[in-house]
Amino acid sequence: MAHGLAVAGTEKPGTRERVTLAAADLIYRQGFNATSLDMVAQAAGVNRGSLYYFFRSKKNLGLAVIAHFEGLLHGHFLGPSLGGEGTGREKLARLADLYSHLPLSTRPCCGCPIGNLSLELSGLDEGLRLRLKEVWEGVFARVAEAVRQAQAEGEMEPGAPAADLARAFFAQIQGAHIFARTSLDEHALRRDCRRALDALPWKG
Repeated sequence: MAHGLAVAGTEKPGTRERVTLAAADLIYRQGFNATSLDMVAQAAGVNRGSLYYFFRSKKNLGLAVIAHFEGLLHGHFLGPSLGGEGTGREKLARLADLYSHLPLSTRPCCGCPIGNLSLELSGLDEGLRLRLKEVWEGVFARVAEAVRQAQAEGEMEPGAPAADLARAFFAQIQGAHIFARTSLDEHALRRDCRRALDALPWKG
């Protein structure tokens, strides 16, 4: 990848995306605080001037990385699991199964990127905390749709609010990911994600 790209109006197409992807990869592997802008520029093959042209601060870059991870979460996990055909129960089962593979797909140590950033950044920067909160609210809303569907179909007890059940279900999955980062036990992760599904108030 070429270094020393010009700034301002002469940037090659895709430079912003390349910087965002490089930052996302570094932050996923080593954390936000351990990732410097110099590291990102080097990994993206751009100079610091190019990086600052698109991102005036590390926080701005962090917000772009959060948006990138949010898109991946919806595009590769929530969308395929909760969209399309199937009962509410089937959709939630697909999500539990698909999410149980996330930290093992390429790097067993790294876990859920949004979960990682939430742990690292929520107490350090209010703007980043609020953006992460927005991501989780979007996740819970989509999961709650499947819960409401299962309740309407008579597969799940209708008493508890769907939003509360969705939050508890996904929180249990996130907890499974935290344990998986230390155990590296693929089978335990899958069992824990399945337990999150089974813990919902199914009928029968």
